[in-house]
Amino acid sequence: MFSLSGIAQPDSTKFEFSPQTAHPNAQALIKEDFFWSPIDDAGPFGSDAGSDAAYGYYKWRKTHAGIPPLTYLRYLISSWKYPEIAWDEMDTAKIQKYMSLSYVPSQSDIDEQIRALKQENEEYKTSPGGKQLSDEEIRQIATSSGKNMGTSFLIDLDDAIIGTAFAQFVLEGKIDPNLKYYAAKALQREMLPILNGLYAQPDQQQAHLEKRKKLLQVVRKMPS
Repeated sequence: MFSLSGIAQPDSTKFEFSPQTAHPNAQALIKEDFFWSPIDDAGPFGSDAGSDAAYGYYKWRKTHAGIPPLTYLRYLISSWKYPEIAWDEMDTAKIQKYMSLSYVPSQSDIDEQIRALKQENEEYKTSPGGKQLSDEEIRQIATSSGKNMGTSFLIDLDDAIIGTAFAQFVLEGKIDPNLKYYAAKALQREMLPILNGLYAQPDQQQAHLEKRKKLLQVVRKMPS
């Protein structure tokens, strides 16, 4: 995935999405800590894609005042070169088909994955009962890493839309109507059993679902 972290990181050491840096409108609507968490993937800034999109928007907005945020979001998502899907797609059959998509990793991606797996494999040497993989097993894992990547693509897409929406609201106290529409659709999609059910345990599914519902409630109340 193309990441804006290289752009966002220098500013993120000075700026952080938080109640203290938020517009009063955001302070009034966002009351729970998980919204601001950098590690809770149910929050707008807690996933990799959501955080990258949000801090990338913060950086982009400095030189693109008045430009619709969808201009930024379209550029970001197109740079990832993911297979296309309608941002407001809610048909579960089409979503399932997209989630089953695979991609063929490049040789450089495979080599990088092999290096990372071998490093992890070495670390297991000192772990009691740790199972080490053979070189052939490592290569098989690396070459098959592109299978069923559509799920990751779709979650990244949703998180980027949500992260950008909350970034604009926190920074500006309002949200572009079109971005608001897509953020609501992304959250509704993430709450579908086909996606929320990816969490292994029922309590995890319920906790994630409840947090996504709270995000959706806030999005619906955001002024445009």
